[in-house]
Parts: sequence; C-alpha cells; structure tokens
Amino acid sequence: METNNKINKALQIMENHDWYWCMADYTTPSKCEAYSSMRSFVEVVASIADKAIVKALRGLWVATYTYMHATMWDEDYMAKLDYYTMKAKLMAVIKPQQAMTA
Repeated sequence: METNNKINKALQIMENHDWYWCMADYTTPSKCEAYSSMRSFVEVVASIADKAIVKALRGLWVATYTYMHATMWDEDYMAKLDYYTMKAKLMAVIKPQQAMTA
C-alpha cells in the first residue's frame, strides 16, 4: 500500500507541475516553484523500491515534458498520439491493476 501511495503522490506532483513556467512574466518565482516540484517528484520516485515502476515514472515525466513542449505553440497531432501511446504503456507498468480494468 505504501508504494501505491508514493505512486499516487508522484502522479499528483506531475499533474500539478507547471510545465510552462518559462512563459511566466516573472520567471524567477515560477522557475523556483517548478524546480521544487521537480525535486519533490525525484525524491518520491527515488523512494520506490520497484525499479520497473521507477523507470516508468521517470519515462512518463520525460514523455510529458516532451509532449508539453512539442505542443506549446501549435497543436501537434503526432506528438499527441506519441504521448498518449507512451503514457498508456508506462501506466500499464506503473498501475497494472488499472490498466487491466480500462
């Protein structure tokens, strides 16, 4: 159960992370908050014992970053397709019980 709580916390951090902090008028506070969010994610993920889940969560972070920045200025259908395909694969590792019911 503890691992599941850590996974949920990591996913919540990702959901609330400001992927567009660099677009803020005053970047210093936004940059510091984004860095803090990223550090929290790293710490939570590092505390998970299952290395496959750790690798998948890190992969999801990178995939999300890539997708957010690919679609920053225009909609990119291929980036969206790639992201949701990758996310589904990674979530099947991160939360296999939910992947089976979906």
